[in-house]
Amino acid sequence: MFTEWHYVRHTRGMLKIILGILLIPAFYAVIFLASLWNPYAKLDRLPVAVVNLDQPVISHHHRVALGQQLTHELVHNHEVDFSELSAKQTKQRLKSGQLYIAITIPKTFSARASQLATHTTTPIKLHYQTNAGFSFIAMKLDTTTVTQIQTKLDRQLNQSYLKAMTATLSRTGQQLTTAATDLQQTTRGVNQLTTGLQTTKTDLTKVATGNQQLATGLNQLAMHNQTLITALTQLAPLASQLQTGLNQQLSLQAQVSRLTQQLNTDLQATRPNLTTLRATDQQLQTATTQLHRATLQPAGLASRVTITTNELATGVKPTQTALATLATGATTLQTTTNQLATGGQALTTGAQKVATVDARLADHLRTGGHQLTQASRPTASQLATLIQPIQLTHTDPTRVQNNGTGMSPYLMAVALFVGCITFNIIYDMSLPHRQPRSAWDWWRLKMPFLFEFTWLAATVMYVGLLLIDHLNPLHPLVTYAMCVLTMWTFGSMVTWFNQAFGKTGAWLMLLFMIIQLGGAAGTYPIQLSNQWFQAIHPYLPMSIAIDAFRSTVSIGNSIIPELIIFGLIILAFNLLTLLTFYRCLPQLRLAQK
Repeated sequence: MFTEWHYVRHTRGMLKIILGILLIPAFYAVIFLASLWNPYAKLDRLPVAVVNLDQPVISHHHRVALGQQLTHELVHNHEVDFSELSAKQTKQRLKSGQLYIAITIPKTFSARASQLATHTTTPIKLHYQTNAGFSFIAMKLDTTTVTQIQTKLDRQLNQSYLKAMTATLSRTGQQLTTAATDLQQTTRGVNQLTTGLQTTKTDLTKVATGNQQLATGLNQLAMHNQTLITALTQLAPLASQLQTGLNQQLSLQAQVSRLTQQLNTDLQATRPNLTTLRATDQQLQTATTQLHRATLQPAGLASRVTITTNELATGVKPTQTALATLATGATTLQTTTNQLATGGQALTTGAQKVATVDARLADHLRTGGHQLTQASRPTASQLATLIQPIQLTHTDPTRVQNNGTGMSPYLMAVALFVGCITFNIIYDMSLPHRQPRSAWDWWRLKMPFLFEFTWLAATVMYVGLLLIDHLNPLHPLVTYAMCVLTMWTFGSMVTWFNQAFGKTGAWLMLLFMIIQLGGAAGTYPIQLSNQWFQAIHPYLPMSIAIDAFRSTVSIGNSIIPELIIFGLIILAFNLLTLLTFYRCLPQLRLAQK
């Protein structure tokens, strides 16, 4: 044992090789496991899209926007990296592998949820789309996430349904209580209606009495009006004679006044003329007699007028009494009519109130009965929907039949890289078996053999996958071509490192393979790895190979970018190999001499 350690220690370069090999298991375990140490704790980095197509509805005077509510909860949930996207954005990112799952909330999401407690209820569909071709394990993780969302939604909807049922029963109880109150109001309204009818009956009796009094007063008024008309007819000629007499009396009084004045004048002027005085006196006596007669005649007419007036007054007094009776009856009639109008208004109001309360009572009883009937007799379909209201629907545009198909791109890339490392470790790709004439001649002696061998190795691997594992790629020929191109690319890289750095180059390629295993995201999505691996992931040849294989095996995307990159890598490393041969050619010639 000590002899071997002594050899290793004193042999040039051997200690460095042994120490390098000593670190390989540690590198493999530490580096590879570092990329996969705790992916489930980093699910919040897993990109998931939410497409909300839901249209809010109005249910029971409330706006129901379950899709918007679910989207808000998911976007602000940190279990996975949810983001709200449009349908177009989601389709593009799924196709490019930027998303591993997309949850689509349908248009009728809220409408179906609002019908959960009815006999027409149907399961609420929640569609999700995965892309297993990019990561089969990510698809499984996403399916688990969607199932958790389904369970959570089922629980929330069940709670909402129970709350709704409780509220419904509470509303039913309140409606029945309101119905009882309305029934009491109906009773009071009926009582008020009865009282109003009784009051109306009394008022109608009063109206009848007032009408009778009014009729009696009108009859009396008519009789006394006839008497008054007769008296007025008799009074009219007397009044005319009285007026004539009064006119004559006034005329005689004026004549006596003139004669008196003339007498006085004549007495003063013609006092001596007695004869004239006597004549004048005789005329005065005649005028006085006529005046006396004229005075007596109006006095008689006045007496007759008085008698007639008394009779008229006698006739007017009953008329006034009749008018008073008529006024009293009219007042009573007006009062009773007002009371009748008030009673009629109260009667109308009471009848309207009774009708309104009866309608409301019927509506409450009908609604409460319908709700109780629905709550007490659910159908089998309704029960099944209530237990699990959310129904998941799933589509995946990629062809990943099983876990082997999902893991094949990763393991194919790893196998081809390991094959190239093994080949270079076992077979010396630097030493030619004849003296090359030039660097190009040296390249032609070694590199075509590498391409032929790697082509055979890739062919054997691909045929074995088809025949033994029953791999069924989407594009078989393109997948096979990609296997060959990938192994030529890896072979060119590994061969150059071995030619340029010898055993150190082989060790570096082994370490590079371990780094690629962690950064190529072959097992878990790269989002679940640490930041360092995420940073180098796009630039690793194994990542490029895995993406190309995923496209040819299950996704169907174009691999032209990968073909160009690998073609440039093959060209670059073969040019480096040619330069290495050119640099080493003088040393080879010296060694062979």
